[in-house]
Amino acid sequence: MLDAPEPPKSILEKLQERAAASRFFTVSVLLHVVLIVMGGSVVLFKQMSDPPDFSSADGLVTGDVEVQAPAEQPPDVQQHFTPQAPSLSAPSLSAITSTAAAPTFTVATMVPVIKAVQTDAMAGKISQVTGPKGISGLPSAMSGRAGAAARTQAMMEKGGKKEGEIAVMKGLKWLVEHQSPDGSWAPTDKGAMTGFALLSFLGHGETPVSAEFGPTVQKGLDWLVENGKKFEGRLSMQKSFDNHGVYAHAIATYALGEYYTMTKDERVADLLKQSVGYIVNGQAADGGWQYGYKKGPESDTSVSGWQIQALKAAHLSGLAIEGVDQALDKAMLNLKRVQKDDGSFGYMNKSSGRYSLTGVGVLCTYFWKQDKDKSVREGIEFIIKATEKDNPVEYRHEKADLYAWYYNTQACLMVGGPAWSKWNRLFEDQLIKNQNPDGSWPPVSGNAPGGELQKSPDGAGPFYRTNLCILMLEVYYRYSPTLK
Repeated sequence: MLDAPEPPKSILEKLQERAAASRFFTVSVLLHVVLIVMGGSVVLFKQMSDPPDFSSADGLVTGDVEVQAPAEQPPDVQQHFTPQAPSLSAPSLSAITSTAAAPTFTVATMVPVIKAVQTDAMAGKISQVTGPKGISGLPSAMSGRAGAAARTQAMMEKGGKKEGEIAVMKGLKWLVEHQSPDGSWAPTDKGAMTGFALLSFLGHGETPVSAEFGPTVQKGLDWLVENGKKFEGRLSMQKSFDNHGVYAHAIATYALGEYYTMTKDERVADLLKQSVGYIVNGQAADGGWQYGYKKGPESDTSVSGWQIQALKAAHLSGLAIEGVDQALDKAMLNLKRVQKDDGSFGYMNKSSGRYSLTGVGVLCTYFWKQDKDKSVREGIEFIIKATEKDNPVEYRHEKADLYAWYYNTQACLMVGGPAWSKWNRLFEDQLIKNQNPDGSWPPVSGNAPGGELQKSPDGAGPFYRTNLCILMLEVYYRYSPTLK
C-alpha cells in the first residue's frame, strides 16, 4: 500500500526548517563580526595611547630636529622636563665662570615637532672647573668659616652685629668689581694685595667652588700660583727679596697656607712648602725677621708679625713642613726681647714701646702658644690703657691707625674678657659707619707711622684699607681662641 501524500506546509513552518538548517552558519558569522570589532578597537586604542618616538636614548631630543606632523592630531597634553646639568671637574687651576641653572623645557607630548634648547651644560661647554670640593677638615680654630650658620653662631657668641656682616659683603663685592683681568689686585704691590684679598675671601669661608665668589677666588689663586711658580716660590714676585718684598711674600704665603688648610688642594702643596721655606731660612739669629731676610743683630717686629702669621697658617695646614714649629718657638724669644716692662712692644728693641706694634706682639705670642701668659696679659692691659688715654678708635681722628687696629682687634678677641668687650664696642661701629657707599674704605685722617697706604686715595691704598677693614669685621669667625 502506497503512503498517503503529506499535506502542504505553511510559510512559517518552511522558515523554521531553513533556520534550523543554517544555525551553524549564523553562529560563525556572528563570531567573526565580534572578533573583527574587537581587533579594530585594540588598534585604534594603541594609536591613540602610544607617545611619539623622539629617536634618542633618553627620550629627549638634544638638537634642533623637525618631524613631519600627521594630518590629524589629538589634543595637546603638556609635560615638563628639567634635565640636570652634569657635574664636571678638571685637575687644573683655571678660572671659574658661573653657569646658570638648567632651564625647564616644555614638550608637547602629542606634537612631534620639537626644538629642544641646548644648554652649555648639556653640550659639555662648561668652563667652570674645580679641584677641591670646598671646605674640608677645618681645624677647630677655623671652624667659624664653615658656612653661614657657623658664621652667624660665632658672631652671636662674640658680639658681632648684622650691620658688620653687611659691610663685609659690600667690601667683598667691591673686591670682585676691582679685580684685574689677570686675577690680581691693585696696580702696584700686586703680591701683597692679592694675598690680602684672598685672605678676605677665605676668612669669609669662600673657596673656588663658592656660589657667588668662587670665580673671583679661583682667578686670584691662579694668578698667585702661576706667578709664584715663575719666581720659584717667591710670592713677592721678585727674583730676590727687597725691603718691601718680605712683607708681600709673607702675606701671600699666609693666604696660600689658609687656602690649603681649608681645601686640602694638593696642587698647591709644593708651592706652599717652597714659599714657607724662604721664611724659615730667612729667620735671624734672635728669632725675628728683617728687611730682605737679612741676618743683622736686631730684627723688625713689624716684619716679624707677618712671617709669624704665615708660619702659623703653615702649621695648621697639617703638611708638617720642616722647620715651621721650631721657627715659631724661636720667634717667641724675639718677641720677649722687644717687650718693655709696661707691656708694650718695641720696633727693634724694648727702648721705645709702640702702641702700633703692641698688638703685633700680643697676637703673635698668643697665636702660637694659645696661652695667656704674663707677656700677653701685660700687652693687652697696655693696649686698652693707651687706647683710652690718647689713641681713640675714631676713623676721622688724627691718630687713626688701621694697621694697629688690625692687630689689636685680633689680640683682644683672642684674650677675651673685659678687653674684648671694650674693644668690640669701639672698632666695629667705626668701620661700619665710615665705609664708602661702593663698599671700599676711604683714607684715614691720621698720620700713623708707615701709614702711607692708609692715606693714599689711589694705587694700592684703597685695596690695603678695604682688606684690613674686612679682616677686622670677620674677626668673629676667622679664628677662634683655644682657651686655657
